[in-house]
Amino acid sequence: MIVDCPHESFAYLHRGTQSLAFRLPARQDLIELLKVTGPLVAPSANPEGLAPSQTRAEAGAYFGDTVDFYVEGPVTGKPSTIIKLTAQGEHIVRA
Repeated sequence: MIVDCPHESFAYLHRGTQSLAFRLPARQDLIELLKVTGPLVAPSANPEGLAPSQTRAEAGAYFGDTVDFYVEGPVTGKPSTIIKLTAQGEHIVRA
């Protein structure tokens, strides 16, 4: 889910995009982690325009030590659906 976030006090999160994306993982272990930690700031499995990483090693090659921790285990299936909510309504960015 992507929502508009134009307020400059959140610029450290939206990095100039004026929007924030929220994800809810399907994996139960990750849901349990979020119940303990609360929301986490994390990149996608890939930089924009590149193929999604399928393993921790591939993600590490993309992000190196700029990410505090990685979750082990292969990623399978297609990328998640992305819906953008705006004042004008909603539209699917990726199905």
